Amino acid sequence: MALTSMKRESSEGMDYAPYMPGKYPGGLCIYIDEDQCEALGLTSALKAGTEVGIQAKGIVTSSTESVESDGDDKGNDVSLSVQITDMSLKVIGKVRDAASILYGS
Repeated sequence: MALTSMKRESSEGMDYAPYMPGKYPGGLCIYIDEDQCEALGLTSALKAGTEVGIQAKGIVTSSTESVESDGDDKGNDVSLSVQITDMSLKVIGKVRDAASILYGS
């Protein structure tokens, strides 16, 4: 399966926001608790900035389609909620500049 970047296209309209959002939407960040870390075979903490590969399977729990509202593309706007049911996680390596990848320079 090919990977697609989930990086936000721009921060248009955020010039006067109380804070600048990250480059990636918060809804794409997952929290893996102690029990799930054990199930994945993680016995010690990974250092912040460690790159991991994730493979997952899930079930769509809700789906929404609405008329295009912001004019950025053709067709309707679509959103999904997906419950991850199975996953694997593999350490790939250390990212040299993780902060700038996630938050910009």
